[in-house]
Amino acid sequence: MNLVDFYKTQFRILWEWQGGPRALVKRLLITLVVSAIAFWVTAWLLPSITVDRFLSGVAVVVVMALLNALVRPLVLGFVAPRSLILTAISVLVLQILVFLIACNVVPGVTIGGLVPALFGSFIFAIINTVLTGVLGIDGGDSFYGSLIQRMLIKGSAPTTDKPGLVIIQIDGLAHPILAGRMRAGSVNNLARWVRDGSHKLSRWEAILPSMTSASQAGILHGNNDGIPAFRWYERDRQKLMVSSNPVDAGEIVRRVSNGEGLLSNNGASITNLVSGDATRAYFTTAAIKDKEQGIGESKAFLGFFLSPSGYLRSFTLFLGEFIKERFQARRTRRSGITPQMHRGMKYAGMRAASNVLLRDVNVSLIIEEMYRGTNVIYADFTDYDELAHHCGPERVESFQALDGVDDAIGTLGKAAEDAPRPYKFIVLSDHGQSLGATFKQRYGQSLGEVVRDLMGGRATVVQSETAAEGSTFVNAFLSEITRSSGVGPTVARAALASRTTDGVVDLDPAEVPPPADESAIAVVGSGNLGLVWFTGFDHRLSAEEIRERHPLLLARLAEHPGIALMLIRSAEFGAMAIGRDGVRYLDQDRVEGTDPTTLFGEHTVMSLKREDAMTHAPDILFLSQFDPDLGEVAAFEELIGSHGGLGGPQNQPFILHPAEWELDEPVPLGAPAIYRNIRRWLESIDITLGRPTTEPVEPAYVPAAAAAEAL
Repeated sequence: MNLVDFYKTQFRILWEWQGGPRALVKRLLITLVVSAIAFWVTAWLLPSITVDRFLSGVAVVVVMALLNALVRPLVLGFVAPRSLILTAISVLVLQILVFLIACNVVPGVTIGGLVPALFGSFIFAIINTVLTGVLGIDGGDSFYGSLIQRMLIKGSAPTTDKPGLVIIQIDGLAHPILAGRMRAGSVNNLARWVRDGSHKLSRWEAILPSMTSASQAGILHGNNDGIPAFRWYERDRQKLMVSSNPVDAGEIVRRVSNGEGLLSNNGASITNLVSGDATRAYFTTAAIKDKEQGIGESKAFLGFFLSPSGYLRSFTLFLGEFIKERFQARRTRRSGITPQMHRGMKYAGMRAASNVLLRDVNVSLIIEEMYRGTNVIYADFTDYDELAHHCGPERVESFQALDGVDDAIGTLGKAAEDAPRPYKFIVLSDHGQSLGATFKQRYGQSLGEVVRDLMGGRATVVQSETAAEGSTFVNAFLSEITRSSGVGPTVARAALASRTTDGVVDLDPAEVPPPADESAIAVVGSGNLGLVWFTGFDHRLSAEEIRERHPLLLARLAEHPGIALMLIRSAEFGAMAIGRDGVRYLDQDRVEGTDPTTLFGEHTVMSLKREDAMTHAPDILFLSQFDPDLGEVAAFEELIGSHGGLGGPQNQPFILHPAEWELDEPVPLGAPAIYRNIRRWLESIDITLGRPTTEPVEPAYVPAAAAAEAL
């Protein structure tokens, strides 16, 4: 392809990418005005840059736009396949040179040399990013990113009419909340899919435990047996299992996988807890320690450099998200909004990383896999879940994060139009979230402290609380960065050395293993699901054994106002669900007094029986109080938006699927039902799980010697 044909193709792609002539012209005019204002502010801030006339400022931004359009794709198409570091350096040099040349060639504009061009180019890019972000002009759907990725991934997969599937998980988003946002004029990309009839919005029901590792195991592997909570204690190994621990996540996959996961046939897992038997896995907790997986030599990070201000956009938005969180947290405190929780500097950093960096890298990796022709791609966006945990699932901060994910989905839809195969999209959630002041906020004590006090204060308590999942994937992100080669990863390894163990970065304190003595208890909170193990025994204690050792413990716990239901196993009566005013004998299917299970819905008995039958079931299982009118719970962990138990929107996830694909029941029950449906849909487009029907294709990035021909 000669240069004339290349630029014709570039203009055609730009025309299509921006939605046709009217949308393109409108966007160009708005962008021109915003860029001119950004340049004038830059000149006002830097005395070494002068502008005589307003039109001169407009002319400068036009020249910069032309230079970026004509030169940047050529340069990056040559250097990007060779080195990420070289790409970063080239971008910096291009940015400064374009700014310097534009200021020198436009009459009425003067600049004092290279140093003012250096500072001016950065200030201009940052101001422009802020203004376009505020005005909603650029949601990150970079035309340059799409263009150059198309050029770099040349011949990576044969063109075919056989569809592939992209599955986007919006972590923690409940069906009623998504439907409400569509009615409110938000999440416009997803709403458009539903309203134009291409997709159907359906609800499914998450049973105990309603949290990510259990739901993803069910969705991706079709099996989530033996996972009683996000964390649980195993007596036979005297070990506290933690779903966010790479070793434990790998063990979960080993137990639930039969080799026929949704991603087993040339599939890609991106930012998940379990792998789905993926051919390639990125930022996936269960695969972090697998040196054959991860970003490796992936060009995903090129997404930060492809647009004229791509990496500055990410950096600026990261800082902006951090500052916005600090401002919003202060506003929440001053307004006296309830419930609320402390949101410190560490959380602000986690939020910024999750809502900016991880989102951008997720989008880049998904696009790369689509251009590679991957059969099935499953990616988890944790942005909304992270905000909902700390701010509440229906607070403005959470809705802003949700709109950001919707923008990312819109970008993926556009990028899919030029993939070597057509792609169908499914968007789903693994669970919802329920609001509520925490158990400790309401009663001044944690669940572990209450149990210890009722045991006479003599117990050793190891209380493990589930952190928000955003930190899990930030750890995965940093772990894979440190495993890569190059200058950047070397610096990262040195900076994170004190937080790295056996190649895995952990920004959170290490889990404390519970002592194995008769006075010790392990207490776990998974939303409003609480679990207690007496760790000094080699078997699950019966109700009779607990009463013998602690005569008043069970009765006092049943009377606690923050506990709605308590599950224990009796040697005489079997499993029992005990409430303040009655008992349901689960094995005998009879009730004395008021049935405590009715508060949580029709599938509560089934969920409790399932938990009771697990090998590592706790000695005592709790469900906190639940207000059915407000849909609020009292989490046993310090998160005001929670999931893991029963009650409210946490059990009402959604699945948005192509309209021509029907669910086999109106409301699928449990995550394995979602696997069953998606597997059937995959078979309808000739993708068979368990064995590859096509060989995995490595991207054939354009070599430097062929760059001119490729362009």
